[in-house]
Amino acid sequence: METSVHPVPFTVSSPETDAPEEDLEDEILFDYIEHLIQVICIICFSITFVLGIIGNGLVIWIAGFKMKKMVNTIWFLNLAVADFVFNIFLPLQITKLAMDGHWPFGWIMCQVISTAIHLNMLVSISFLMVISVDRCTTVLFPVWSKNHRTPRLASIISVVTWLLCLILSSPYLTFYDTEHDPDDNISYCYISYVSWNNGTTFDYHTWNLRTTAMSITRFVSMFLIPFIIILVCYGLIALRLRRSKRLFRSWRPFKVMISIVLCFFCCWFPYNFLHLLDIVDIEIDWGFFFIVFNISSCLAFFNSCLNPLLYVFIGRDFKETLKRSIPFLLENTFSERCNQDFEGQHDQTRVKTELETFQP
Repeated sequence: METSVHPVPFTVSSPETDAPEEDLEDEILFDYIEHLIQVICIICFSITFVLGIIGNGLVIWIAGFKMKKMVNTIWFLNLAVADFVFNIFLPLQITKLAMDGHWPFGWIMCQVISTAIHLNMLVSISFLMVISVDRCTTVLFPVWSKNHRTPRLASIISVVTWLLCLILSSPYLTFYDTEHDPDDNISYCYISYVSWNNGTTFDYHTWNLRTTAMSITRFVSMFLIPFIIILVCYGLIALRLRRSKRLFRSWRPFKVMISIVLCFFCCWFPYNFLHLLDIVDIEIDWGFFFIVFNISSCLAFFNSCLNPLLYVFIGRDFKETLKRSIPFLLENTFSERCNQDFEGQHDQTRVKTELETFQP
C-alpha cells in the first residue's frame, strides 16, 4: 500500500453483486470517484508545486546568499532545500496522475525519484524537529547556548541529519521497480517488497516481514518521534513564556506554536497512520479508503510549501504583510535578533531574543 504518487494507479474494483444493474451502478460510481480524486490530487499537487517553488526558492535565495551564515539561517536553508527538491519532482508525479498511473520515465527514474521523494520528506520533517529542539535549548539553557550554539555545530548537525535520513531512505532504492503491461503498452512505477519467483509463486512471509518493518520504521521516524519532540519542545517554551509576562503579554506567540504543532499533526498523522494499516489485518471499505488515502497524501505533500508560509506569515497583520516585501519578511524572520558573538550579553536578553521569533 502506497500513496497515489507511488505505484498505485487510479483503479478501483467495484464490489461483487448479484444484480447486474446494481453492479453497473457501482462501477459507474467508482469510476466517478476515481476521476474526481484524480482531479483533486492533480490540482493539489499543482498548487503545492507553485507555492513550494516560489516560497522555498525565496528562502534559499535569502538564507543562502543574502544573509550572514548563522544558526537559524542554516536550519531554514536546509529545510528549504529539502522542500524545494521535493517540489521539483512533483511535475513528474502530476504527469503520472494525468496519465492514469502510467510511468513513462523509465526504471532508473522510478527508483531515483521515488527514493528522493522519501528522502526529502524525511529530511524536511527532521529539520522541523531540529528547529524546535534548537529553540527550546536557547530558551531554557541560555548560558550553554551562548557558549556552544555555533554555525559550525549547526552545520555538523545538518550533515549528520542528511546522512541519517539517507540511510533510512536507502531501502526504497531497492524496493521500487517498474512493470510493463503488454496489453495496454504502458508501464507502472510501484513498490515491491518481494518479487514473484519465476512469475508464478509469491513469498508471502518475506513480503509480510518487509512490509511490517518498513511501515513501522516510516511511522516512527516520520511522525511519532518528531511529533513527540516538537510537542514537548514547544510545550516547554510555552511554559517559559507564561513565566515571562514582563517580556510578553500577547497570546500571539502561543498561537504561532499551536499552529506549528497542529499543522505538523494534521499534515503527517493521516498519511503515516494509513501506511501503518499495512500491517493490520482489518476490513476497510475500499471506496472510503481510496478517498481518505489520497486526501492524506495531498495534505502531507502540501506541508512542503506550508513551512515558509507558516514560519514567516503566521501572526502578522494582513495589512502589514501587504506593505512589506516578501524578501524583507523572510529576512526579518530568519535574522537572529541579537549578535551571538557580542561579549557580556545578558542571559535574560538572549531568552527574550529567541522568544521573539514567535512574535508577530
